[in-house]
Amino acid sequence: MTLALPLVSFIVSFAISEKYSWLVSFSAPFLLLINTLAAFVVFYWTWNNVPFTAEWTWITFGEQSFTAGILINNTTALMLVVVTLVSFLVNFYSIGYMAGDPDIRRYFAMLGFFTFSMLGIVASSNLLMIFIFWELVGFSSYMLIGHWNQKPEAADAAKRAFILNRVGDAGFVVGLMIVWSHTGSFDILHLSSVAGGAGWQTAASLGIFCGIIGKSAQFPLFTWLPDAMEGPTPVSALIHAATMVAAGVFLLARVHFLFTPVTLNVVAVTGCITALLGALSALAQYDLKKILAYSTVSQLGLMITSLGAGAPEAAMLHLFTHAFFKACLFLAAGSVIHSLHQTQHQSHTTFDVQDIRNLGGLKQKLPYTFLMFVFSGASLAGIPFFSGFLSKDAILTSIFVWKGDVTWKWLILVCSFLVSFITVLYTFRMIWSVFFGNETSTKNLSVVEPPPVMRAPMALLAAASLWIIVSQNPFSFSGWVYNGLASGKHFHLTLVEIFSAAWVLLALLLAYLIRNRPFDAAALRSGFYFNDMYRKVIEIPAFKTASITALTDRKWIDGFLHVGAYVQLIVAHFTGWIDRAIVDGVVDDAAGMAKGIGSFIRSFQSGKIQLYVFWASFAIIIFIIWTLL
Repeated sequence: MTLALPLVSFIVSFAISEKYSWLVSFSAPFLLLINTLAAFVVFYWTWNNVPFTAEWTWITFGEQSFTAGILINNTTALMLVVVTLVSFLVNFYSIGYMAGDPDIRRYFAMLGFFTFSMLGIVASSNLLMIFIFWELVGFSSYMLIGHWNQKPEAADAAKRAFILNRVGDAGFVVGLMIVWSHTGSFDILHLSSVAGGAGWQTAASLGIFCGIIGKSAQFPLFTWLPDAMEGPTPVSALIHAATMVAAGVFLLARVHFLFTPVTLNVVAVTGCITALLGALSALAQYDLKKILAYSTVSQLGLMITSLGAGAPEAAMLHLFTHAFFKACLFLAAGSVIHSLHQTQHQSHTTFDVQDIRNLGGLKQKLPYTFLMFVFSGASLAGIPFFSGFLSKDAILTSIFVWKGDVTWKWLILVCSFLVSFITVLYTFRMIWSVFFGNETSTKNLSVVEPPPVMRAPMALLAAASLWIIVSQNPFSFSGWVYNGLASGKHFHLTLVEIFSAAWVLLALLLAYLIRNRPFDAAALRSGFYFNDMYRKVIEIPAFKTASITALTDRKWIDGFLHVGAYVQLIVAHFTGWIDRAIVDGVVDDAAGMAKGIGSFIRSFQSGKIQLYVFWASFAIIIFIIWTLL
């Protein structure tokens, strides 16, 4: 039921006729609400209990068969709750945000299909089924990012996201082939029993990690995520904050046993680079949604770093907290955008409502949205008494323990703390620019809060940004989530905790002191020119190659084929003429001659005596003439 209801929502959304499309705004959230309740029931039954497994034969080729199955353990149960709850809240929020959209049926249908695909990744018990749902997630993400396909920017962003994900998935396929060739199985439980650090595991895990790099927007394939902000804001909250981009983190935690020490080092370095690049890029953005997008890239990098450091439970804890506070931030940003768009429509003014330079002073006009921003932003920044502080503390502690003696791993630790510091800077800058300071473009406008249907989901997500959702102790991450996910020794270092808290407060002080200083670094604002590099190195050469091959196809290949066709046509006409005029002519003339001769000879046997006398006399005359000559 938990897996099927989002698919039912997808089918029902398309089944409802265009005339009654408004019903979709009620049917989809209702079905997702039932789905969320079912996920909580599954969570209650399986948390800290024996994992539930079910398996059945899916496809058979001769003697070889592939199975499909379900594996529900603590990690799966937690993800089921996160995916279904955030999906329901986004569907509910969309009732107000997407009101009046002409393609509302397609929008809600694809939200349901995306949730179904994501739940398939979470619950599948083997890598092949995970890969199938992995691709379905990519397709539904493409459809949702490009929902407003009449905008060229949205269409291009959807294509870019789809292509870059396929680049990573090519490595995923290679990894799957290596796993199959060495084990003859895709079953996760079976693979966990044969894993032993062999060389093939390094190759296979690196291939799988390529898919994770694409899906979770890691270096160097992270550029699609900021570009995907062209989609509707609720889509950003669902896909690019809580679920799709977290799929890679979940998969890495799911098959962590398959990753060898060599691969884990690659994972840690990749995650650290991603976290630092994302944080620095967020610091220089002016687009409200792109700040949050680069922030997501950075936070995903921290999770991947934690997984590389051998602490999947810390990464999953941050995935859990990040899903709520980042979804709240996106929905709060959507509230600002929605309210200002409504105001623009009424006042007939025009300005970019996502550019924070056009905002400012909205604290008085949007007090509720401001409070949501503060709660979720404090959690993102890692302020004590918020959930983000505990999950980041878990990651920093795991990296501190993992670093060991003086090695290159110390650099990972330093970069992780630096990312934590920069996170405070860009979060404070974002909130200050939007809600404090002097009003600019909104000064003489009457801005009102969004409707209650949009405010309620934000309130629930903001409440989930408090520390109590993770642990009863606001300074200990060893609460019910971490303890339920951790299988080994729990590391909780008071020294790291105290330093982390002081570090964040120091960053908060610095952020206040430099609050009005602009960050005009072009390299940071452009995401370190990776998009430009891809455009010059891949996109432009690809288009030129496509143009050359198209020209070659039209001018040479098609030309050769056309000439060959014309020659063949001429030869056909010539041979047809020979057939008609010569071959058929000879046959027809011979037949005509035979017919004439037959007619002539037949005239001698007409049965008339006069004719017989005539021919006899004629013959005698001819004979006499012949004799005389």
